[in-house]
Amino acid sequence: MHRHQPYEAVIERSFSMYARWLVGLAIVCGLVGTGGCRGFSQRKSNSQLVAARQLSLRGTDALERSRQQDAEVLFSEALKNSPLDERAHWGYATTLWKRGEKQRAMEHMREAMRLSGKNPQYAIRLGEMTLESGDLKAARELALGVLSVNRNQSQAWALLGDTHQSERDWPAALECYHRALLIQSDYPRVQLSVAEIYRYMGKPQRALAALDRMTDLRSTADSDPGVLLVRGQALADLNQREEAAEVLAKASERMPSDRVDKQIELVHAQHRIGELVPARMTLGKLIAQNSADPEVMRLQSMLDMSFAHLSEPTTPMSEENNILISSGIQLQTNR
Repeated sequence: MHRHQPYEAVIERSFSMYARWLVGLAIVCGLVGTGGCRGFSQRKSNSQLVAARQLSLRGTDALERSRQQDAEVLFSEALKNSPLDERAHWGYATTLWKRGEKQRAMEHMREAMRLSGKNPQYAIRLGEMTLESGDLKAARELALGVLSVNRNQSQAWALLGDTHQSERDWPAALECYHRALLIQSDYPRVQLSVAEIYRYMGKPQRALAALDRMTDLRSTADSDPGVLLVRGQALADLNQREEAAEVLAKASERMPSDRVDKQIELVHAQHRIGELVPARMTLGKLIAQNSADPEVMRLQSMLDMSFAHLSEPTTPMSEENNILISSGIQLQTNR
């Protein structure tokens, strides 16, 4: 019995060492397996991001070709592949904004800005969205944030000017717009805003000069309906009624139907210089799609009253102490 004990002990020790070796091997294999899984997961994530970016490029091309629905589908698919593609968030935000889902659009634009490390283009676009939604403070902070990094960012100066214009702070707005134009002289949107502000400040000559400068830099600018509207208004301010009527008629022909605010301005401008028939034609475009709008209804009542006054006989000079009483629009025309 004693002779077999050493042999059994040897077997036991060998089995123990083998068991420990198996356990160690299992641990090592487990570690290798975990690393392999992590590597596989990383490769999968990278391939999804690449696929998302390819879809985003196609979506951007669709946007540039005005294929709105195609762009939205492509950006949506890109986000399904990878929520880490900042361009997909930007593009999806753009399509959402165009179809009126403003809150979701701002959320995606905010995510695009975060993922991109505060790309100034995304920050400025988010600022424009928040300003249009009525949050001047947030828009101003975004503009100032971009300018704190780069003072030569013309779009940020333009956005900052927009916030001041919204508050009717004309001097501050002009200062920002002129800073933008020093960096980027051919900047139609800003040049038009400068012309509008000069009109509001009672300086129609300077407004016309700003528009002329705009046309000098870009010959097609004078066919833009927004430019034509401001030019017509400035000419009316200077009592150049014939020229104003001609320019405003062109603006009415070219103004997109969805620019309700500008269509309303056109009706007011044409009414102010006594162009009642053209004013009614412009109003007709508005009524077709905005018949329930209170301002549109008010304009219709105003024009109806003006036409009614035109059909009334003029009171002779001998009556009412020799004071000529005429319609409101006639008084405006003769001033």
